[in-house]
Amino acid sequence: MQLRRNILLALMIVLFVYFEIHSCSQDSAMKPEPPAELPPSMLLNATDIFFFDAGHGWVSGQLGTMIRTVDGGATWEAARVDNLDIRGISFVDADCGWACGNDGKIYRTLDGGLTWDRRIFTGTPQMDDLFAVDFVSPDRGYLLGYSGVFVTADGGIGWENNWLAVVPYRGAWSMSIVDDNNGFLLGSHYMETDPEILHRSGDGGITWHSVPGSNASILRGIATIGFVSAETGWAGGAAVMKTEDGGHTWTTQIEPAAVREFFFFDELEGYAVGKTSVLHTVDGGATWIDVAPADDRIVDLRSVHFIDRDRGWIAGRGAEELIGERVFQWSIVLATADGGATWSIRPFAWETTSLETALGEEPAILQGL
Repeated sequence: MQLRRNILLALMIVLFVYFEIHSCSQDSAMKPEPPAELPPSMLLNATDIFFFDAGHGWVSGQLGTMIRTVDGGATWEAARVDNLDIRGISFVDADCGWACGNDGKIYRTLDGGLTWDRRIFTGTPQMDDLFAVDFVSPDRGYLLGYSGVFVTADGGIGWENNWLAVVPYRGAWSMSIVDDNNGFLLGSHYMETDPEILHRSGDGGITWHSVPGSNASILRGIATIGFVSAETGWAGGAAVMKTEDGGHTWTTQIEPAAVREFFFFDELEGYAVGKTSVLHTVDGGATWIDVAPADDRIVDLRSVHFIDRDRGWIAGRGAEELIGERVFQWSIVLATADGGATWSIRPFAWETTSLETALGEEPAILQGL
């Protein structure tokens, strides 16, 4: 009888220990962490930024991606122009805008960038890439392509270009439209040992003449230009250079440098952006101060636009990031409301895990093709 009680007691102890161990293991087991929230694919590799006013702004990117805001950048929504890279955007009001990109493609929107129609006009290139668009009025606009500057005076019905790249490996790569008459073009279209690479128009971009003193050996490493008058302008790229006589003579202000785009208010104050730098001058470039925020997300700043001396935006590219098994490429938008003293940074992502993912489906908003 005593033996049976001992066996029963031992069995109860074993069961008690078993259930305690089982219960503790359940309580202490590590629950799997929920997956991190993945960023929505909105913008791939920002290429250009444009603001019409304090509220309405757009940023273009590769693979036809675009984002738009109607509240000054507080919120952004995704749009889609096409599956080709969009290089330039320009708006004449909050609704009517233009975009250009690879393979000579030109697009127009009449609803603020929600939907885009491809436009096919006489006189425009059908295959050459287009790098920039600048509509200064509903009727008058300029397109920059490898073949030079295409000009329209009738809202894009017809275009004219009398500067043509006639030699392989030569072409245009930057333009700066000053006013209704004066404009500058950077490029070379003849196979010369040391060609003049700055060209000037005094008739609204219809005819162009090379500028003596703007030889490639002088403007070495230059990839972009920005003029504020027929006489005063800057050239940027591997250096920052300035002219005060329409491009005949140049003074180097910074070397080395990394400049992709200029934005000047007048002959004294302006910005130059590129890579991780936001250079600001208030004395015509005699001194430049880098006002870029110290942030590892900034990799390659591409475009800058201000609507007044206080409010401005900069678009650029960030780093690539692996999240789980998915790869995302970041773009960023910088905004200032105090003349560059402080900046806020807004990141945007695009999934590039595979080519199929990056291309996605045919955009539903693409029309007119």
